[in-house]
Formats: sequence, structure tokens, C-alpha cells
Amino acid sequence: MNAVLVVQLITAYLAVGLVCALPFAVLVQRLEPSARDASPLFRVLIVPGAVLLWPVILRRAARSLRRVP
Repeated sequence: MNAVLVVQLITAYLAVGLVCALPFAVLVQRLEPSARDASPLFRVLIVPGAVLLWPVILRRAARSLRRVP
């Protein structure tokens, strides 16, 4: 029972991460100025990290959107 719950929580975390990572990979140039001239390969390579770090990415995106006039 406990193992099943842990697997379900990890699956849910990764699913939310994937939902957040895909738009992030497309819109990374708006959030990170150093990625303005990023290649498509760079965007593919950042997806796994973005899946795992989605809470950090959402927090940073929220801060970035608040600064836009």
C-alpha cells in the first residue's frame, strides 16, 4: 500500500512537471535572457531538468510575469 502511494505521488509529480516543462522549453527565451539565441537542441535538452525542477520554474515564471509592464 505505501509503495503504491509513493509510486503514484512520483508519477503525479512527473506528470505535472511534463505539463510545465513543455511550454517552458518553447518559451524559455522570455524567461531567461541568456537563452535568446538557443538552438532547438538546447530546448530538447532542458526538458528532463525542467520536468524535475518544475516548482522552481513556475516560481521564476510568476516573478518574471509580474515584472512585465
